Amino acid sequence: MERTHPMERTNTKATAGTEDDAARVIDVIDQHEPEIVAFLHDFLRIPSVWGDGPALTTAAEHLAASLADAGLAVELPDSGTDGMPNVLARADAGAAGVGEALIFNGHMEVYPPSQSWRRDPFGGEIDDGRIYGVGVADMKAGTAAMTMAAVMLARSGVPLPRDVVVLAVPNHFEGGEGTRQALRDGLRGAYAINCEPSELRVLTGQRGIAYVNVDVRGRAAHTTALDVGVNAVARATEVVREVLAMPITAADGRVLSDVKICNVAQISGGVAHNLVPELCGVTFDFRFPPAQTQDDVLRDVRAAVERAVDRLAEFPVDVALEATCLKNPRSSLQVPDGESLLADVAAAHRRSTGRAAAYDVHQAWPDTPIFWESGIRAVTYGPGSMDCYWDDESVVVEDYLAAVRTYAVAALTLGSTANADENSDG
Repeated sequence: MERTHPMERTNTKATAGTEDDAARVIDVIDQHEPEIVAFLHDFLRIPSVWGDGPALTTAAEHLAASLADAGLAVELPDSGTDGMPNVLARADAGAAGVGEALIFNGHMEVYPPSQSWRRDPFGGEIDDGRIYGVGVADMKAGTAAMTMAAVMLARSGVPLPRDVVVLAVPNHFEGGEGTRQALRDGLRGAYAINCEPSELRVLTGQRGIAYVNVDVRGRAAHTTALDVGVNAVARATEVVREVLAMPITAADGRVLSDVKICNVAQISGGVAHNLVPELCGVTFDFRFPPAQTQDDVLRDVRAAVERAVDRLAEFPVDVALEATCLKNPRSSLQVPDGESLLADVAAAHRRSTGRAAAYDVHQAWPDTPIFWESGIRAVTYGPGSMDCYWDDESVVVEDYLAAVRTYAVAALTLGSTANADENSDG
């Protein structure tokens, strides 16, 4: 059920100039709808699968070309991963934009398509008001929408109240590495909108991620000597059963009522069909709520291992975070109560769609916490389902266009809600 946020309100104190500028930009977007849709279609046809440097470079060049043609200053700097650049573009507002930049943030990489697709996963097919392609929800529609919003703002000629920055990264799946690299290199701003799919809801928080590797040991032997061998796969099976059944707890040991999200993502073990396996590795994918940290998840898993198997001194079980979680911890987020950025993006959504914004929490992990950790106020809002990955993935074309309008309006009006509140207090 959709709900409106208590902070949402109509900003009656906004200046006429801001309203006129927003109307002008929306008009430009409406006039260029076929071009905006074609841009996404072409983006989807680039097979920019995670880790494919040449394809991700082609994707970066696709975004960069339209941004440069619109007059933005564009760079393709280091993303922190060799062979695949970030896209960093800026529309300069002059003195008005100093310290007030808005950063649009999205990623270019997609997961490999499953074998069950019935359409061309890299076809960009449009059918009955939906556009199809692997990663169109997660998150090529959002990344294309933020790019087109910046392009249309530039074409409209409206004066910008702040610098507008487009940051598209090729390696979000490495714990937001490209976003972290841009911030390490000095990118700063007052606001950020992460354009991951939110079903056009304004997100007030998200879960964190802990990829946990559990390596179970046994003793190798021939199948005919089962009394000699200790089967690591069988032991790992007991670990999996206990981890899936265990409660989730806070730092103080309190059992949490939040829904547990835990996927048994990978299992490997055994070397031959006639040998007792001495090693078995299991990777669990946990999506933990704001009341937990990745250290809490590790504690829960270690306790589950102790309940699941015996002889730990002789056949130890190692429990550790996957390497990228150590390098780039994916923390959960709860946007602070009263944060005016939520109301500002909701107002931009209403201005662009004619509908009140709904609010929600993401079960996956956008880069949004990275900005908060760097002192930049950030929110997640984008087109597409928060399910993120499925066969014949699609996005409603009108939702994609609505995101373009909302991003453009937000660039012109962020801060207006807070300003209205200050004026009403005075």
